[in-house]
Amino acid sequence: MPILELSTLIPARTPAEVLDFCLDGTNFPKIFPERITPLGDVDLNNLRIEAGRQFRFRHWMFNLIPATWTVLIREVGEAHFIDEMLKGPLRAFRHEHRVAAGEGGTLYTDRVTYLAIGGAFSERVLVDAYMRRIFQVRHRNMLQLLR
Repeated sequence: MPILELSTLIPARTPAEVLDFCLDGTNFPKIFPERITPLGDVDLNNLRIEAGRQFRFRHWMFNLIPATWTVLIREVGEAHFIDEMLKGPLRAFRHEHRVAAGEGGTLYTDRVTYLAIGGAFSERVLVDAYMRRIFQVRHRNMLQLLR
């Protein structure tokens, strides 16, 4: 199972501030590099990430291809939260968001484990690079918004 882990130092912010930013659902479409459309009763303007909460959204891959996700928030703690895909465009997807005190700010880390539908071949050819790009842009956007 591939693992992608990216960390960014967010200056002059506490771990609590960074985690609170992540738990506020209004920030999800702001940091995501591609269009997100909520489905069902999900209101991104009034969404707080909480353990046990399940929601659906459409992610427009490459801003062109619709992929519907059903996500469950598995766990929320003082310095992390974990979401997991129940249904979607991959065989498996688990995303850990972690915050820790860093020198002059907060170290924010995304750790993503996933399995592509096409197996190792499709991961190497398409999915690995796509995931890396998505999360690099997310980190850049978070850094800009939290400065």
